Amino acid sequence: MELLIAACLVGIVFGLNCNFLIVIPLTLAVIIASGVGSVSQGHTILEALTGIAISAVSLQGGYMIGLTSRDLLSQTRSRFHAAPSRRV
Repeated sequence: MELLIAACLVGIVFGLNCNFLIVIPLTLAVIIASGVGSVSQGHTILEALTGIAISAVSLQGGYMIGLTSRDLLSQTRSRFHAAPSRRV
């Protein structure tokens, strides 16, 4: 469950700040991390594959959430930005 939440949050952060090419290496890293974690805890093959699939989908779902919320976040940031206007 913790890996699911962490993968989603990492996906959101990278979705807000990076291009789409980062998704492939991130997904591979999550697959490796989830696989190593499953093997070290002694899960069966089916449990390990389920954990890998869920964490990869969570990462990509978080990335899509971050990607689609870029405009909303930039509007919110510009509203609360305290810098004076440079209009002449």
